[in-house]
Amino acid sequence: MSNINELVSESNMSNLKILKIKSIPEIHGIILLKTNQLDSYSFIEILDFENNKIKQILLDEKISKIRDFHSIDLECLYVNGNYNGEFDCHLKIDLNNGEIIFHNKFDTELHSLNYKYILKNYIFREDLVLLNLENFEEYNLYDFISKNFDEDCNFTYLYFSEGRYEIFTLPDKNILGFEIFDKDGDEPRYTYIILKIENNENIQIKFIGKIEDAGYGYIFSEDSQEIAYKSTLYNNSNNILIRDLIIDNFQNPEIHIKDESSEIVYFNKEKIIFKNNNVFEILERKNNKLLSSFKIENDSLFTIKNDKLFFVSNNKLNTHQI
Repeated sequence: MSNINELVSESNMSNLKILKIKSIPEIHGIILLKTNQLDSYSFIEILDFENNKIKQILLDEKISKIRDFHSIDLECLYVNGNYNGEFDCHLKIDLNNGEIIFHNKFDTELHSLNYKYILKNYIFREDLVLLNLENFEEYNLYDFISKNFDEDCNFTYLYFSEGRYEIFTLPDKNILGFEIFDKDGDEPRYTYIILKIENNENIQIKFIGKIEDAGYGYIFSEDSQEIAYKSTLYNNSNNILIRDLIIDNFQNPEIHIKDESSEIVYFNKEKIIFKNNNVFEILERKNNKLLSSFKIENDSLFTIKNDKLFFVSNNKLNTHQI
């Protein structure tokens, strides 16, 4: 029996409810958020497949209503939830002992901006503010955006409450993407910008290009060299497009015609995983050949790591080879 199956079986012996599941970027492993509903306590469980071990970290009882979490690195965990009676707090937790290193909230009157897009080392807010999870300092991205992109798209024109632009991310790599619509500009009116945030002073422009197409449900490829999304062009919700983030190839998408309920949840150069409600389809990308298809429970939690789909069924952790 493999290390993965052994650790999954050991994890399932606890009979606790799994609330969330995430992969760990630095190692071959996953993180589970579990709870004991009788005693109302929560803890983090790390399944380290590289070293064949399980580690559990009990969370402070003052933390409740956890909305999101991920590993900042192998030492620290980010958690968004309620803390000590305060709503929507950002917490940094020591993975060695579970102690809270820092907790705070964004200073904003607009609750919709209080937590938005969570990257690996940052939180990005729609008013172009980055919160650094290393030191919890805020950094205004507006000056960088204005300096580099005002000739292509006027960011001062954006009104965040009107949904003038889409945001999509690849959190494990601190990659941030924008689809910006300029209704008063010349065609093509949709600008795509992809940034990689190394640190506050080093933000790389990975891609900028324009097309006359918009979308939603964006997802990056595993290597971050492509994006996939549901196209809204001609209101055809059955079109799923994959675009190469190279300017010469960006104009000519790879098109997949799927049921309106289908979405891409993962893809690389060889495979695509479509999810339609509770059905997963794994296709060979080159010839669109169906490699496998299987069902899970509706709204089951899942994550993908190293050619394995980890998902929760009947409150137990399961795996499927992709």
